[in-house]
Amino acid sequence: MSKSKKQVTNEKRARRLGSGEGIAPARPKGGGIPAWAWLVSGSVLIAAVVIAVVLITRGGGNSGGQNAACVQQRLSTQKLDPASEPTWPANYDNLQCALTALGLKPSAETQSAVHYHVHLTIYVDGKKIVVPDNIGLAAAGGMSSTATSEIHTHDRNTDPVPGILHIESPNPGFQGTLLEFFDVWGVQATPQCLGGYCDRVKIWINGKPDADGLNTKLVKHDVVTMVVGQPPAGFTPDKSFAFPNGE
Repeated sequence: MSKSKKQVTNEKRARRLGSGEGIAPARPKGGGIPAWAWLVSGSVLIAAVVIAVVLITRGGGNSGGQNAACVQQRLSTQKLDPASEPTWPANYDNLQCALTALGLKPSAETQSAVHYHVHLTIYVDGKKIVVPDNIGLAAAGGMSSTATSEIHTHDRNTDPVPGILHIESPNPGFQGTLLEFFDVWGVQATPQCLGGYCDRVKIWINGKPDADGLNTKLVKHDVVTMVVGQPPAGFTPDKSFAFPNGE
C-alpha cells in the first residue's frame, strides 16, 4: 500500500472511532427506566396525595367526620307540619356514633375547660322555628344512652328561653360551629338547605351577615340568626340577647 493510501485509510479509521460510528451501542446501565414510566408513576403518586388530602379534610369519607354514614343517615330532610311537628325533634338515634365521628367528646360541666353560650334564632318561610330542648343530651331527653355532646341545649328548668346553645368541652381551645350543632340535632344543614327547605340559608351573627355561615367558629355570647326562604315581615336580625345571669 502506498504511503498516501495508507494515510487516507488511517484518517477514515480515526474519524470513525472518534465519532463512535461503527462501534456497538452500550447497554443501558442498570436496566434503565423509560421516561414515560417516570411520568406515569409521578401522576399516580400526585393523584394518591390529592385523594388523601380530600379524605382527611372531609373527615375520612364514610369512616369519620361530617360525612360519616352514622352522621348523614340521621339528618332530617323533612319539611315541618305547623300543627303536628312545628320543629325538628332532637334525634338521639345513633348519637354516640355520630359524636365519635364528629370528634365531639362528652364533658361534665364541672370538668369543662371551656363553657360558654350562644343564642340561635331560626326563621323558615317567615315562621320562627323553636330550637328543641336537650339536643345532644340523650339521658335528659329520656333515652337510656349516656351520649353527651360538647354542643347541646337544656330544658326550660335550666334555660327559661329556648335557643341557648351550650358549648362545654374538656379541650381549652374548642369552639363549636353551627354545622356541628345541626349534625348533633339531626337536621340537614347546607348553604342551600335546612331540613327539607332548600331556598338558600342566610346567616347573621350579632346582626351582621356572616360569610363563613355554618362553619363559623362560635364565640361566647354570639347571637345567631338564620333565615331560609322569605324572612318574616319587618325582619331584622338579632343584634343582642339577654343571657340569664351566669350564662
